[in-house]
Amino acid sequence: MTSGFRKSIVFACLLVATAGFYLAWEHYQRVYASAPPKGIVGQVACQLRLRDVRTSHFSADDQPFLTSCLMGGYITKSDFDDAGLSP
Repeated sequence: MTSGFRKSIVFACLLVATAGFYLAWEHYQRVYASAPPKGIVGQVACQLRLRDVRTSHFSADDQPFLTSCLMGGYITKSDFDDAGLSP
């Protein structure tokens, strides 16, 4: 009986650890993975995403990325105006 109890404790600990890693990964994806890269790579990434939005439809994941680009100074409001994204 103690062997079964120990196994259930180990299983519960593994389950809690797995849930913690999953939540940490989700937080990383939501906060850091959607941010544009820094420096010249960030500027090029933002310009390419803006060009893609001009030629295709605006998707939900484009908005936070382009907002970060705008706040980071990689693109300007006139770039939004040129793309037809300004209200």
